[in-house]
Amino acid sequence: MKTKTIKLPAKINDGGTSRTIEELRQEQAEWFSYIKDINAKLDSGKSLSPAVAAGLPDVRSRLDYLRRVINSHDDTLYFMYEYFSDDKNPDNEGNIIPAGVSIDDAPDFHGLLSETLNTLTSDEITKRVAWSVPRGHAKSAYLSNMYPVHQIVFGLRRYIIIVSETMSMSRKFIEWVNDQLAHNKKLREDFGELTNNLAYKELKDNADSFETVNGCLVQASSTGSPLRGSRYKAYRPDLVICDDLESSKNTNTLELRNKNEEWFNKVVMPMGDVTRTAFIYMGTLVHATGLLPHVLKRADFDGRMFSAIVEEPERQDLWDRYEEIYRDQENPDRLDDAVSFYVENQEEMDKGARTLWNDRFPYYKLMQEKVNIGSRAFGSEFLNKPIDDETAVFKSHYFQYFDDKDLYDQFNRPLPLDVYGFWDIAIGKNANSDYNAIVTLGRDRRTGVLYVLDAWAKKCPMHEALRVAEQKVADYGHKIFGVETVQAQYDMFRQLRENATKRGLYKTRFKAVNPKGKKEDRIMQLEPLFENGTVRLKRHQRLLIEQLQQFLSHDNDDLPDALQGAVELGGGSRRRTFYKKPVGL
Repeated sequence: MKTKTIKLPAKINDGGTSRTIEELRQEQAEWFSYIKDINAKLDSGKSLSPAVAAGLPDVRSRLDYLRRVINSHDDTLYFMYEYFSDDKNPDNEGNIIPAGVSIDDAPDFHGLLSETLNTLTSDEITKRVAWSVPRGHAKSAYLSNMYPVHQIVFGLRRYIIIVSETMSMSRKFIEWVNDQLAHNKKLREDFGELTNNLAYKELKDNADSFETVNGCLVQASSTGSPLRGSRYKAYRPDLVICDDLESSKNTNTLELRNKNEEWFNKVVMPMGDVTRTAFIYMGTLVHATGLLPHVLKRADFDGRMFSAIVEEPERQDLWDRYEEIYRDQENPDRLDDAVSFYVENQEEMDKGARTLWNDRFPYYKLMQEKVNIGSRAFGSEFLNKPIDDETAVFKSHYFQYFDDKDLYDQFNRPLPLDVYGFWDIAIGKNANSDYNAIVTLGRDRRTGVLYVLDAWAKKCPMHEALRVAEQKVADYGHKIFGVETVQAQYDMFRQLRENATKRGLYKTRFKAVNPKGKKEDRIMQLEPLFENGTVRLKRHQRLLIEQLQQFLSHDNDDLPDALQGAVELGGGSRRRTFYKKPVGL
């Protein structure tokens, strides 16, 4: 481009014509070569002609444009921040990303989501993706709002269908997409007029669908809708976005769940083109046997589950106290007091804690949300672990809870408790190993009620749990403390007993326990004790409650196993057996 005058070519969709991304890359390379020649000329002491010098601002502007568009094509996250953030596009009223948030601040989850969308754009255009994502993590904003715009402006898809549980919700998605194409000034300047163009009056545009100048139809639909045989001109749907297809309304019976699954398998999946169609299904698990769990398990889908809590904190004892403060209904300042407690102990409390989107949902906020909406809803909405009471061994309505004040009688005297503890040892040391679990319970000598005083669990080496066990014995002075002793675990029992003696903890009798039978059968013995209210929990013992509610389907059951060991030591699981039927009965 060693010309004295500069002629800028059309932009990507100017005048209804479309330039390919390869053409833009070639143009960018040519302008870089042009600038290189100019710099070489200046370095040699030569001067530029007035025409060339006058045209340099236009060249720089053109290179800025090419950089934006090419980077946007290659990286959907870049595209989203460039055109839908207050910092990069302050004049756009429909922005999703607020001011002060740059692409460098994007949480890892959004980066991973965008990398997956990039793969769908360039490498695996027929990829099938199913993700279970906690509420409030902007999956719909990225997937159903901004991503379709990206596919449209680059002409990558011809027929996009966005499906939600209700038609009103999917309409909102396509209305936002249509509005951005029509009114986002920066988007229109860079990609041309793609909708509401007077030169294309025949374009379809209504509440349920709209058509673009560059030949793409975007359509809204809902769960259960008749989509069989859907076509746009010569095209079948080539991008099907399923966004939150389920709620408690359409999953509360087995018949409804079966109906959703049949519709998805017989209507949604067959309507695509095997050579062009990508399927993306993202939602939050609302039922353990619903449609989303079914799709997550399909071999043809890349299924992933995400939890708002990535790693639990090390100092669970401080978080238990935080939750107790926040739950205190008699304290009108409980929120402020809980936050103050967190601020005072923040360094210790934050150790080890990782969340999926820490800027929006730090761990202390998630714990507040758990109290606000209850453990059951929190498990479903934020941890992607819904409770299915129909098949659960430990049903939610079995659980009875207590507070510290319940450990005193009407005369404010402490209940006569015998305290028992049990350590279920985990040998593994990696993040995927079992938990080391230590449970302490108090047995009321008068009533036989078993109060779970403490439930500690952490994925950590045995020697770290050994120190915790020593401290628990020092804090609670157990009557009996049991330790699982299978193979290498016996050495931990020996060390615990020796260390306790050195510390003068003579009150506690240590017992080596070699459990008999299958772990699942042992834990099952707790079920009648929960049903009749013998075992009682504290509400902040989230992990224990979660593992009980999801027993047989949860990845871990170490806390219930430790609880069963402690109950056994206290005699709580023994049942009377009549070997001979009394005469006359």
